[in-house]
Amino acid sequence: MRKEHLILLSGMLTLLFAEPSSSQPLRGVCGTSLEDQLLFEPRLLDNLARSQDPSAVQERGSVQYVPVHFHLVGNSGGKGRVAEARVLDQLCALNDAFAPMNIRFYLRPHPTHGSIFNYNINNDNVYDNQTAWFTMQSQRHPNAINIYIVNQATTSNNQPGVTLAYYNPQRDWIVCRKDQINGSKSNSTLPHEVGHFFSLQHTFFGWESQPFTPSFPSWPKAPATSPGGSPTERMNGTNCTTAADKICDTPPDYNFGFGATSCAYNGGAQDPLGVPVAPMANNMMGYFNFCSEYVFTSQQRDAILADRASSARNYLNNSFSPIATEIITPPDLLIVPVGGVEVPFYDDVQVEWHPVNGAKYYLVEFDIVNSFSSSFAQYFVTSNTQLTVTTLLPNRLYQWRVRPFNEYVTCATARQSNFRTPSTSADREIAQLRRWHLTPNPFSPTAGAPQMTLETHEAMEVEVHVLDATGRVLYVQRGIYLSAGKHTLSLPAEVFSSTGIYWVVLQSPNGRSIKRLAAVR
Repeated sequence: MRKEHLILLSGMLTLLFAEPSSSQPLRGVCGTSLEDQLLFEPRLLDNLARSQDPSAVQERGSVQYVPVHFHLVGNSGGKGRVAEARVLDQLCALNDAFAPMNIRFYLRPHPTHGSIFNYNINNDNVYDNQTAWFTMQSQRHPNAINIYIVNQATTSNNQPGVTLAYYNPQRDWIVCRKDQINGSKSNSTLPHEVGHFFSLQHTFFGWESQPFTPSFPSWPKAPATSPGGSPTERMNGTNCTTAADKICDTPPDYNFGFGATSCAYNGGAQDPLGVPVAPMANNMMGYFNFCSEYVFTSQQRDAILADRASSARNYLNNSFSPIATEIITPPDLLIVPVGGVEVPFYDDVQVEWHPVNGAKYYLVEFDIVNSFSSSFAQYFVTSNTQLTVTTLLPNRLYQWRVRPFNEYVTCATARQSNFRTPSTSADREIAQLRRWHLTPNPFSPTAGAPQMTLETHEAMEVEVHVLDATGRVLYVQRGIYLSAGKHTLSLPAEVFSSTGIYWVVLQSPNGRSIKRLAAVR
């Protein structure tokens, strides 16, 4: 078996899989294939034609708010989804990338489930490949750009390399690996795909499957036709409207960025007329790594604006106006607990903070490390200014921070402090409950799901929570009404995806009871 080493760098599309047996590492690539781009090429040509008529592009000089909806996909056990903080950072970077066009993206809650983010897709065939497209379609937001954040982005394109993200023109949605979601201007993965969404092709269109390198038969002079069948663009611009990306202010690029080791090209390639080629390394729609920032050209921006104004994008129209365009986080945001104090109970921790002008939501994070990146990290989005957390571990020093945001402003500063949890539990007996137990215990995840057997004195309403050994909530069922007597409740088998320890919490307004559940082979 070959070992693969994952190396994440700070440049554009820079995921490398280096194999000891291979002298040529596989680079991260865009999964929007040449065939995909041909599907929306008529739209691009129409956009370029209409962009020459200023009256055809409405509100060219005013801010246009474009709705997006992020689907934070988990595996079948509900684990592995991207952290909300990284999505908020990414939206900031996306707005920076499109600022020259006066396009501003904002988070649009789903009209059905109402959440600012979608947590409802827990499916391995979306998380690690996108074959469960019906599931994706059923969760699609009808009036926003849909962006599915997954573990692995999988397409059938013939490009060498590892797919980091892609735009699917048939479904009109974007899929992106979670390790490509961050707020760095040096990572253009998602802005690149949004460029495709708005009809832009690769600057090296036609050279996706075979970059022009010294191993090419005609080197150093490029052939008149690219391996993909499109005309090879010339440096003098005489065929710029029909060659490559059909845009004249993006110079020729024969996929030089695929093998580049810097944000520059001096490889000596020539166009079909023998003129040395000088590509634009930091173009958003190219493949060069290591640039500090990436940009769209003027004509690319015009094409994007024309596409935004087209009838095909009417479903994005809205009357959105942000409640605030700036959020200033006060230094004393956090009220309690702060300064390392010990809270009364580890499983009933109440945190509180001041309201912030312009904020509609707050991202509240807990972890045992300052980076908020360990397996113990927990994240909550709320509209309130206080939160009760019942899923923390005893005898730990926890870091916690709060980040105010609204649908549009997502890059406000978070404020952080810490507290210590004791060994004391806040469990209170549920007076209406006579007894309850889990069967079988231990149980095998491959042999079905465990059941809860309960006997009550009186009628009551309860909710059931299932946590893994780290305290992460895997499953919640609320609004369970139990009359006086005996009851059996089944827990969904897909929650228990692996062997290990789980905690099942039975909670009512009057108390809480927790039982340990072991999953074995």
